[in-house]
Amino acid sequence: MKKIFLILLLIIFQINSLSAQEKVENKLNWIADFETAKQIAKTENKPILIFFTGSDWCGICKMLDKDFLSSKKFIAIADEKLVLYKADFPRRTDLVNESQKITNLKLDDSYSKTRNKRSFPTIVFVNASGTELGYIESYNYIHDTTRHYGLLKSVLASYK
Repeated sequence: MKKIFLILLLIIFQINSLSAQEKVENKLNWIADFETAKQIAKTENKPILIFFTGSDWCGICKMLDKDFLSSKKFIAIADEKLVLYKADFPRRTDLVNESQKITNLKLDDSYSKTRNKRSFPTIVFVNASGTELGYIESYNYIHDTTRHYGLLKSVLASYK
């Protein structure tokens, strides 16, 4: 009986270990400072994806993150062709530092002015100098990422 229990415990440990490794491998490289993101974009000639989110309160933002931004397909593309910046507007004040709060408000002011309102989630693509290349607002409850991949494909195809 002890052997069976030990074997089951070992199997459960292995499964958890593999899941943890997969999560580490599928981690995106979000740049914490927007100026650094712009420098990387310029050096590597890549567009910047800005993800406007309320990470601790916006349910539809969490859905988009899971369905699109955390998908293996997106991670493979982003790792090679994008610079990522998360403009987070959380309710918990400890999730972003003061510098990030100021930067995120400036980015929100710059990129939501064209749409005249703040909407979460929003994805905005910009070049290294900050010129907007495209955007998409909101998400849907049917978990359809077609529009998001369409915009991504369009931005990457036209980016030089």
